[in-house]
Amino acid sequence: MTPGALQLALLCAAFWSAVLAYRGARPARFVAGLALGALCAHGGFALLHPDVVRDHPALLIDPTTGWSVLFVPLGLLALERSAAAFATLPLALAVARLGCVAAGCCRGPAGEATPLAEVAALLALHLAVRDRSDPWVVVVVLLGFGGLRLALEPWRAPPPLGPPIVPASVVAALWIATGAFIAASRALPPRAREGSA
Repeated sequence: MTPGALQLALLCAAFWSAVLAYRGARPARFVAGLALGALCAHGGFALLHPDVVRDHPALLIDPTTGWSVLFVPLGLLALERSAAAFATLPLALAVARLGCVAAGCCRGPAGEATPLAEVAALLALHLAVRDRSDPWVVVVVLLGFGGLRLALEPWRAPPPLGPPIVPASVVAALWIATGAFIAASRALPPRAREGSA
């Protein structure tokens, strides 16, 4: 099996690991949110690398390239914001990141240790949220996802297609800010929330 085929198989496995782990009441919306997240990952890549996509539009057709997992949570935020939905993301992203190990991308000064460290950290995040059903799961996942990427970004190899127009660390910081915003809005008493609406 070629690295590209293995990467594609792991992306499919990531999708199905999330579907099988989902324990919520709206599976159709959840699957639609995952599919939208995949489209956002493709679209996010195009936004970050417009020159590359302009010169090589086939990147958006090839299922093994042209992805930016930093945009995957957008699909769930748009369609299914439940704890059950977000609790599936860390495991799915860990499986998807194994595709990077198979393809040999995303290495850094520490070689294979960089993507493997990300897989291990995502698995730890999965263990922290997998049995929880409270609304704070969304916050924990967004803060963990953004914080992990922000911490590992200096250890990642330069992107093979050139630097994106917006650094990945900025997108990761936006996920941290989103998690903090959701946390702050949930911490407000109900009257304060009504007054700010």
